[in-house]
Amino acid sequence: MAPLLVAVLGAAVSLAGAGRPSFWYDEAATISASYSRSLPELWQMLRDVDAVHGLYYVLMHGWFSVVPPTEFWSRVPSGLAVGAAAAGVMVLGTQLTSRTVGVVAGVMCAILPRSTWAGIEARPYALSMTAAVWLAVLLVCACRRESRWLWVGYGALLGVSVVLDVYLALLVFAHAVFVVMFARRAWVRFAVASSAALVVTAPFVAVVAGQAKQVAWITPIGLRTFEDVAVQQYFDRSPYFAVLAALVVVAAAAVWATARFDSGERAAVALAVGWIVFPTTVIVAYSAIAEPLYTPRYLCFTAPAMALLLGVCIVALARSGWIAATVVALFAVVAAHNHVAVQRGPYAKYGMDYSPVADLITASAAPGDCLLVNDTVTFHPAPMRPLLAARPDAYRPLIDVSLWQRATDTRAVFDTNLIPEASVGPLERCATVWIVTQADPLAPVHETGVAIPPGPLFGSTRAFAVTHDLGLRLVQRWQFNLVQVIKAVR
Repeated sequence: MAPLLVAVLGAAVSLAGAGRPSFWYDEAATISASYSRSLPELWQMLRDVDAVHGLYYVLMHGWFSVVPPTEFWSRVPSGLAVGAAAAGVMVLGTQLTSRTVGVVAGVMCAILPRSTWAGIEARPYALSMTAAVWLAVLLVCACRRESRWLWVGYGALLGVSVVLDVYLALLVFAHAVFVVMFARRAWVRFAVASSAALVVTAPFVAVVAGQAKQVAWITPIGLRTFEDVAVQQYFDRSPYFAVLAALVVVAAAAVWATARFDSGERAAVALAVGWIVFPTTVIVAYSAIAEPLYTPRYLCFTAPAMALLLGVCIVALARSGWIAATVVALFAVVAAHNHVAVQRGPYAKYGMDYSPVADLITASAAPGDCLLVNDTVTFHPAPMRPLLAARPDAYRPLIDVSLWQRATDTRAVFDTNLIPEASVGPLERCATVWIVTQADPLAPVHETGVAIPPGPLFGSTRAFAVTHDLGLRLVQRWQFNLVQVIKAVR
C-alpha cells in the first residue's frame, strides 16, 4: 500500500498544473512523430532521424489513439512515470536499508525539482527515470535471491531500457561496482545478463550514434557545465533546494565519519553515488574530448539516485520519523516556488509560446483563411514552423501558403517552409492572412487599426514586403513571448 501512496503523491505533484505551460520545440517533435503520423510513416522517419526516441514515440502513438494531444494529456504519461519512479525508489530504499528510508527517499523523488520538471515534459525523460529505478530494484532482488530467472528479467529490462534511452547503458558501470562490493557471488550471472543485453542492443545504439548530428546544437563543455551538474541536473532552477541538499549530504557524511555506518546505508549510498557519478562522468568527459553531448535533462535517469541518497542522509541525521518528515516538508517548501512559479508558468519551457498562438488561431481565424509563417527568427530553437506541429489541429482549417515539404514526405521531424516570395501565387487569392512571425518587444500586447504599422522587426522582413506589395493591410496584432501573430486583410 505504501508504494502505491507514494506513486499517487508523485503523479499528483507532477501533474498539478501540467496543462498550463505552453508546448515547446521538443514537445512539438513528440506530437509530430506520435500523433501526426501513421506507424509506417513513423518507422520511415526513425530510419533517418530521432531513432533514440523511437520506443517512446510508439508508446505515445498508442496513447494518442485514446486521448487528445492537448498539453495536459500529452504530459500525463510522464506524470504517471514520475509516480512509478517514486514508488520504485521507495521499494529500493526499503530493500537496501529500512522502510523509513524507503518512504523518505520515495517522497524526495516525488518533490525533487528535476522529477517535477520531467513530469510535465511530453518527452521520454520521466519514463527513463522509471526504467532506471526498477532496473535497480530488480538488480538488488537478483543479487539476493540468486535466481536465474531474475537475472534473465534483469537482462531483458536492461535491453528495453537502453532502447528507451541509450544512456541507460551507462548504468551497467554503477551496477557492476555494486555487485562487486555487495554481491560478489552474483558477479558471473550479472556479467552474462548485462553483456547479453548490451550485445543485443548494440545495433540500435549504432543507429542512434549514426544520427548524432541531430544534437549538434549542444554547446561545448565550459564553466557553465559545473553549474549544470551541481544545480540544474537535479534541482532545475531551484538553487535553494540545491543548497539544502548539499547541507544534508555534508552533515550526514560528518555523522558517518564519527558513528556507525551500517551495511544497508553503505549499500544504498554506494549504489546512489555510482548511479550519479558514472553516467555523468562518462557523458561530460566524452563531451569534452570528442563531441558535445551533455545537457542536464539527458541525465534525468540519475535523478532517482539523488532522491535515494538524500533519503538515506535525512534518516541518518534525523534518527526519528517525525524529524525526517519535518526535513522533507522543509524541502517541499523550498521547492514550492520553483514548482509553481517557474516550472508551471505559461512560458516555462524555454520561453516557447506555441500553445497561446494556437489558441488564438483557433478562436479568431475562420476556415479558409490563409496562413503565412515567417520562418526567419533570431531566437533559439529556430525555425518557426515547428510551432504548427505542436497543435496541428488548430491550423488544419487554414490554407498554409508557406508550406514547402511535408515532414512525412521527407522523413523529417518537421515540415519545411517556403521563402515568402514563393508564396506570392497563393497569397494573391487570400482575402485574410494570418502571419506568424517573431515578437516585437516594443509593440503593444494587442493592437488594432485600419492599417497598423508593421514595427521594426516585421517591417524589415521579406514577408512584410511581399504582403504589402500584394495590397494586404495589417489590421490586428497580438504579441506573445517570442512570437507575434498579425492579421492582414486585402
